[in-house]
Amino acid sequence: MKLTPDQLTALLGALLGRFRCVVREKSDTNEMGIVAQVFGVLSFFGLGVPSSADFLDRFWTTLGPVIFSARGTGPLAPHARVVFHEVTHAVQFWRAPLDYVRRYLTSTGRAELEAEAERAAIEAWWLLTGELPATRGDLDRTRHGYALDDSHADLTVELLDTACTSVSCGVLSTDVGLYVLSWLREHAPTAIVGTVHA
Repeated sequence: MKLTPDQLTALLGALLGRFRCVVREKSDTNEMGIVAQVFGVLSFFGLGVPSSADFLDRFWTTLGPVIFSARGTGPLAPHARVVFHEVTHAVQFWRAPLDYVRRYLTSTGRAELEAEAERAAIEAWWLLTGELPATRGDLDRTRHGYALDDSHADLTVELLDTACTSVSCGVLSTDVGLYVLSWLREHAPTAIVGTVHA
């Protein structure tokens, strides 16, 4: 990555501002403690969600315009790829709040929304590093922790495999990917590593 740590921090701040979202650490909120307890019970019964500890310590969660980072996250810059993903969930929410909730409550909708968010992370990371996920296994992000059956987890992998093909050809399509490109062109054009045709 050619961006300096200060530039990356500035990019993330601009991204959060552009899409009207904020980041709070899960340990700073009572509501995330309650959600973690519910996840613990659901996990105990084998419903495909993370345990309470995993939910708090490993998973980031976005509810509307609020991104809840995992406990102990610290500065955002080392977690930029995750921030790109989570900001996309805020974009999805702002695009159509009620439809977002309705879609996320269905397996197909959740698979598609997660694939779009991960595509945004792939696009932004491509711009910053020129790197794409190396294998299809690296795209298998929703099989555990998202309460998706294998067919819907496979759908996410298929969508992301297609995304990698188009991104490798320089095609960006997500709001986050396009914003990152715009910000880089204005503030750090020599830091664009991945090829783009936008």
